[in-house]
Amino acid sequence: MENKEVAKLIREIGSFLEIEGKEPRFKVQAYNRAAQSIETYSEHIENIAKENRLEEIPGVGSHIAAKIEEILETGTCKKLKELRKRIPIDLNGLMSIEGIGPRKIKILYDKLKIKNIEDLKKAAEEHKIQKIKGFAEKSENEILDNIEYSFSTRRFFLEEAEKIAFPIRDALKKIKGVEKIELAGSLRRRKITVGDIDILCVAKDAEKVMEKFVKLSQVEKVLSKDLL
Repeated sequence: MENKEVAKLIREIGSFLEIEGKEPRFKVQAYNRAAQSIETYSEHIENIAKENRLEEIPGVGSHIAAKIEEILETGTCKKLKELRKRIPIDLNGLMSIEGIGPRKIKILYDKLKIKNIEDLKKAAEEHKIQKIKGFAEKSENEILDNIEYSFSTRRFFLEEAEKIAFPIRDALKKIKGVEKIELAGSLRRRKITVGDIDILCVAKDAEKVMEKFVKLSQVEKVLSKDLL
C-alpha cells in the first residue's frame, strides 16, 4: 500500500472517533497528526514497517503503529471496522460536501441522525438544520448550494486527482525556463475531494512555457489562456 492510502484510513479512524465523541480530544488529534506525517513521509511505509521503524514517523506511537501494521497486512484494521459498524455514516460522502467536516457531521448525526448526503439534503429542504444551535438559515442554504454544486460538478477523490496532476506537474518541470512549480488549491491542502487542479508555475519566459504547456499530450482542449 502507498503512504497516502494508509494515511487515509488512519485519518478516517480519527474522524470517526471525533464523531463518536467518547475519546479525549488529544487522541483524535493524534490520529490526524499521524496521518499527516505518514502522507508526507519521504520513505515508503511498507519498507519502514518491515524494518520495525514505524515509531520513527513523527506522531506515530505504539498503538497507531500496530494499526498501521494491521492495515498493511489486511487492507483495513479491527478498530476501523468496529467504528464503521457503530457509526453507520457515509463519512467520505458527507465530507465531500464543501464545509462539512467531522464536527458538523457529529452534530447533524446526534441531532437529526443524518447518515448520508440524501439525509442531509432532505433535512435542509425541510428546514430542520437551521433549528440546530450553531446553524442558521444561511448555513442551511449554503449546504443545499454545496450539495447541488457537488452533484452538478465532477469532483475527484484526492487519489484520483493526484494521478492526473502529478504527470502534468512532472511534464512542466521538464520545460526549459521553468524555475519553480508546485500544486496549489485543494490538492495542496489535501482535501478529500478536488474540483479543480491548480498548478502554480514561475518561469523566466512565461509565454513560451504557456505555449508548450497547451501542447502537452494531456491537453485535450484549451478554453482560454492568460498570463499573470
